Amino acid sequence: MKKKLAFGLIADGNRRWAKENDLPVAQGHAQGFSVVKDVVLPALYDHPDWSTLAVYGFSTENWKRSPREVADLMKLYLKMADEWPKELKEKKIKFTHAGRKDRLPKALVTKLKNLEEETANFENFTLVLCLDYGSQDEIERAVKAGGSDFKKYLEVPSLDLILRSGGEQRLSNFCLWQAAYAEFNFHTKKLPALTSADMKAVLVEFAERQRRKGK
Repeated sequence: MKKKLAFGLIADGNRRWAKENDLPVAQGHAQGFSVVKDVVLPALYDHPDWSTLAVYGFSTENWKRSPREVADLMKLYLKMADEWPKELKEKKIKFTHAGRKDRLPKALVTKLKNLEEETANFENFTLVLCLDYGSQDEIERAVKAGGSDFKKYLEVPSLDLILRSGGEQRLSNFCLWQAAYAEFNFHTKKLPALTSADMKAVLVEFAERQRRKGK
């Protein structure tokens, strides 16, 4: 049976984790990146039911952060764009970028586009990176492109489960349309502290829920 479930991750808590551990903010973000790659993605990729991971990495509002933090984040994404492709292609994971492309560093946009093209034919699993992404912005752009037929221009698929790390309980402009019938898990652990055991527990708990979808 083909995989069909889509998982959304609101990657939160990197800065607070760094502060609690007396580390630079950039190191908190770097550890968060590692958890996405080495903990969250493998838990879903190796699971028989999950087809998609959409990661909310940088929002349209995150440009309001300090110039230094934004610059550090862009450096991390550039590094990611250099280091992740090998593993994604080996595992035949399709990569897509959701979000605006006009404000990101041109070098990063080029790398993301190349990775999309190189993995376009992979069908088993998809990684969606939401970068300079905001759901309201996504919907506005989709309506401009398709009018009443805007749904086919949305960049993220409908989600079945949304996990937010860090203890906050809000969507923060992530996938407002796609979350219509999503289940939610607001995890108390901050992203850099999330473990494989935590992810397993999240998926087991989700499987036990009764999803009625209005029925």
